[in-house]
Amino acid sequence: MEATTLDEKGRIVVPKKLRKKLGKKVYWYEVDEGMMLVAEPEDPLAELRELGKKLPDKSIEELKKEARKEAGMEL
Repeated sequence: MEATTLDEKGRIVVPKKLRKKLGKKVYWYEVDEGMMLVAEPEDPLAELRELGKKLPDKSIEELKKEARKEAGMEL
């Protein structure tokens, strides 16, 4: 882990070796442990296709029903 600082305008200084890995666009998310910085994928659709391959073999309606049930919104 490497530490960095915020300037007076709230900008984060990202070391050069990390900037090369991150690319031009990043997203940050608040998580329980603090903040998470994620680089935008070069090909977002390809990444979604790969994630989709990991989904269970169920219909969209079955997935929606399970999601609602887990969220306590079962109708």
